[in-house]
Amino acid sequence: MFGEIQSPNFPDSYPSDSEMTWNISVPDGFKIKLYFMHFDLESSYLCEYDYVKIEAEDQELATFCGRETTDTEQAPGQQVILSPGPYMGLTFRSDFSNEERFTGFDAHYTAVDVDECLEKSDEELACDHYCHNYIGGYYCSCRFGYILHSDNRTCKG
Repeated sequence: MFGEIQSPNFPDSYPSDSEMTWNISVPDGFKIKLYFMHFDLESSYLCEYDYVKIEAEDQELATFCGRETTDTEQAPGQQVILSPGPYMGLTFRSDFSNEERFTGFDAHYTAVDVDECLEKSDEELACDHYCHNYIGGYYCSCRFGYILHSDNRTCKG
C-alpha cells in the first residue's frame, strides 16, 4: 500500500551502465501516487542519457532527468504522478558514464482510494440513484419506493 524506491547506492552516486525496473501494484479500487523526495540525475537533451521513466497501462506517464526542468528535459520537482489504475512501472537507466557523481533519486509511493462515484462518466453511471464510496470500492442504494436490481446498480419501482 506504500513504499520507497531508490536508485542503486543511494544516497551515494549511482553506477554507470545500469537499468532497473520496479513494478508497483496496489489492490483494485486504488491508484498509485508517486513523488520524489530527492532527484539528481545527469541532464541530457530529451533525457537520452540517464533517466527515470514512469509507465502505466502501456502509456508513458513521465520521463525525468537532470536536476531542474528546462526546455528539453523535465525534472519532477514537487510534481505528483498519479497512475490511471492499480499498476505502475518505474524504470531507471544510466548510460556508460556518471562523471559528476550524480546521487540519483529517492521516490515514495502510496495507494490512493479511487472514488468510483465521482469517476464514472454519465454514460457509465455507477448507480441509478445513490452511490456510496468506501475505501476500495462502492455500493449503490435506491430512493424510497424503489428496490435495487440484481445488477446492484439500477433501481426499479
